[in-house]
Amino acid sequence: MQRIATLTALSLLLAAGPAWPGCDYPDEPVTPNAEEMTLDEFRAAIAEFRAFQDALEGYRECLEKDFDALDEESRSEEREALFVKRYDSSVDREQQLAEQMNEQIRLWNQLNKQDD
Repeated sequence: MQRIATLTALSLLLAAGPAWPGCDYPDEPVTPNAEEMTLDEFRAAIAEFRAFQDALEGYRECLEKDFDALDEESRSEEREALFVKRYDSSVDREQQLAEQMNEQIRLWNQLNKQDD
């Protein structure tokens, strides 16, 4: 239950919109289901996840760039806290999705293990 609450809180925070105009949180990929996908579909899902990771890196770079560009007057504690929260939440969400992806990769390998 705690995990669901954490995921919901992260999703709401990230869905609330960009910290600053121009820094858009990328669309999250659908976690693949190793039991229902062909090899080509599974490879495509992995490629989509990697593209999401690249987009997240761009999102975080945008947050950093925009925060660093603020003048001293605009750099309030609230603004800094929002920057840190958005940045850290995107890292946490990436790790959660990576764990889900890795679970599916392990399952895929187990289901498709070839006897030597």
